[in-house]
Amino acid sequence: MDPLIPTGCRSGSSSLYSLGGPFPSTSHRCHHKPKRCLPIQCGSVGGPLHISPLLFHPNAKGSQIVMDVVQRTVKRQASFCNAITFSNRPLALYEQVRLKITKKQCCWSGALRLGFTAKDPSRINPDSLPKYACPDLVSQSGFWAKALPEEFANEGSVIAFWVDKKGRVFYRINESSPMLFFSGVRTAEPLWALIDVYGLTRGVQLL
Repeated sequence: MDPLIPTGCRSGSSSLYSLGGPFPSTSHRCHHKPKRCLPIQCGSVGGPLHISPLLFHPNAKGSQIVMDVVQRTVKRQASFCNAITFSNRPLALYEQVRLKITKKQCCWSGALRLGFTAKDPSRINPDSLPKYACPDLVSQSGFWAKALPEEFANEGSVIAFWVDKKGRVFYRINESSPMLFFSGVRTAEPLWALIDVYGLTRGVQLL
């Protein structure tokens, strides 16, 4: 399995990071507690993790979302919005959400919005979901998300994102180094993935 972290990773001053920018090449390695930096995959740390597969939530979804029967692939059937989705279960800290963009549509601007929520999707009325994760949903308490840069939202690209114990969300595109996406997520409570299939991004698959 490919490594999930660049050689440099430190948890020091926040000035070492820039939103959307790569980790600095001069930062030191994590020798003693790599779990503070490493995202995790099922089976990649100390053997298999006894957690259920990560799927899309079958009910909490925007009105334009069509989902396959195994809950791994979603597609926005029309328009450019009303396509908010969630994971079917909470995620562990440092656990990756891995997505493949299966469909890109021209003629729109903006792309995938990614983040987390402390609200159990099973308790969310789909009819109450707004058109947009940003800024509508993130203006509500317990929701955090940010737009993926359009240049990264290419058909076939694989995006991974995760949250650390400090509430910082990181992402990587294909085999790129992890980059700080945003911060401020509350990690003292369970967190579900939030994925808005917005704009140029029309379809995604959970890997």
